[in-house]
This record gives sequence, C-alpha cells and structure tokens, in this order.
Amino acid sequence: MSKDIATRVTTGVQALAVPGQREGWQAQHRGSLLTDAQTYDALADAIQADLKARRLDGDLPWGISAAARARKRVKPLRDAAKAMRQAAKAINGTVAAYEETQPEVVLKRREDKALRKAQRKQQLGTAAHNSAQATLQRLAPADSDDGPAGAPKLLGDYFGKQQRGA
Repeated sequence: MSKDIATRVTTGVQALAVPGQREGWQAQHRGSLLTDAQTYDALADAIQADLKARRLDGDLPWGISAAARARKRVKPLRDAAKAMRQAAKAINGTVAAYEETQPEVVLKRREDKALRKAQRKQQLGTAAHNSAQATLQRLAPADSDDGPAGAPKLLGDYFGKQQRGA
C-alpha cells in the first residue's frame, strides 16, 4: 500500500459507487482489518506469555505479580486489536449506509411512505365517519315515538318520564 491517501480514498469511493465492486471492496478492507486484529492478538499473547515467565525479586508467590504486569503491558495491543475489529464492523455499516442513499432506494422508500400515509389517513377518516354515525344513531334513534330521527332532544328525554313527589 504505497499509494497516497487521496488515491486510496478516490478508489474506495469509486468502488462504493459500482454495485459489483462494492462487495469486493468491503470484503478486501474488512478482511485486512480482521487479519491485523488477529496479528495484534497473537503478538499480545506471545508478549504476555514471555512477561509472565519473567519473575522479579519481590514478586508475590505463584506468579501473580508477573501475570498482572504482563496484562498491563499488552493492554495497548489488545486495545488496538479491538479497534481493528470495530473498524471492520464500521466497514459493513458504511456500505449499508451507502446503499441506503442510492437514488432508486430513496425514491422507493418515499413512495412507500406516502402510500402508507394515505392508507392511514383513509382508515382514520373511515373510523371517524363510522364513529360519528354511531353517535348520531345513539342520540337520535329512528324507531323512537318521541319524534323524528335526528330531532334534538333534551337530557331529560333519556331518563324517561319521572314524576316528582309521587
């Protein structure tokens, strides 16, 4: 990889733009990052094993101090390996995000959203109409002897005829 960063970025953007090359670019970069992570882990294992074997005067028995010292020294390598694995995951996210911004995909998503919105509005309108009709039917039943359907009523009409002081 002796290419300068501008050339690599331009090549990467061009590869993302072409659907056939997108998967190849993703596999190549993800593979190299995962290989680096495995290399860092193997190097950390070797250094940790070597440092565990080195005992110093004043160490606690059973190699506890040496093991703690070894873990402390290889932590930067472990962190680097973890960062490489996270970068490999980010490559997948980058490709997925790029695919989501393709004009055809965006157009289809917008059309689907508009269709769902129209269906939802129609369902709400139908439900509101049905609710209003049911309310009117309850308030002004057509088979009532008190008057024609839809005639205004008083609250007392719903409780029947009651006589006071009977």
